[in-house]
Amino acid sequence: MNSKSIVGLAAMSLMLTACQSNSYRIDGFAGMFLEGDTVVLAADTTPDAPLAVTLVHDGKFLFAGETDTVGLCTVYQKQLPDQRLTFFLEPGNITIELNRAPVCSRVSGTIVNNEWQALTDSIQLLSKGVMRLLKKPATDSAGQVNHVHAIDCLHRRMSSCIQHAAQRNRDNALGRYILDHYQAPAFQ
Repeated sequence: MNSKSIVGLAAMSLMLTACQSNSYRIDGFAGMFLEGDTVVLAADTTPDAPLAVTLVHDGKFLFAGETDTVGLCTVYQKQLPDQRLTFFLEPGNITIELNRAPVCSRVSGTIVNNEWQALTDSIQLLSKGVMRLLKKPATDSAGQVNHVHAIDCLHRRMSSCIQHAAQRNRDNALGRYILDHYQAPAFQ
């Protein structure tokens, strides 16, 4: 084997190793939080047992590490644990915008998290339609029937969004998560 072949094989080996990295980096934006506020990263199943903790600096925070699995995690400001963002921790670059209610937090950066955010956006939009109908009571029985029908239609659309997301993502963690955890309602 000549030296060009050895260099070529070494370069290919390095590229393959880099492509299979287990490293993740979470670039966080927390403009609504104060300098030095604590941000917690935890597994979704054990939110009170942090995987990592960091501080807000100049409206930003950073988590970096390695993971050999893709798992559902949560990130939140320590003083507001109920205002958390759920996302998939996986190798790659993830961007999180952590906000205080009523502003929604967001995640992006990887295929799974982009799909997760798109599904979340769709469900939130449809939920707002349901809430609008519930806040505006019907004044007669015909109006009540129309409200029930409209809410049923929105509920069916939510279910359809979830099922389509599962189908589109059947080969990744999001699709598997939906298939394992979502039971479609039996509509009449």
